[in-house]
Amino acid sequence: MLSLRQKLSLGFGGLLLIIIIIGVYSVREIAELGAAIDVILRDNYKSVIACEEMKEASERI
Repeated sequence: MLSLRQKLSLGFGGLLLIIIIIGVYSVREIAELGAAIDVILRDNYKSVIACEEMKEASERI
């Protein structure tokens, strides 16, 4: 039979393991989100530049 100290150590160890797993998963997801956001910002920047060029072209007419 496990002593109280061993039971508490196993309990806290299990919780620590769960926290570490969730942390690693979160970092991975945030990295993927960052990549997706980067693509969106690049596309948005291209759209803004295209709109500015259209505006300038329409002002020249």
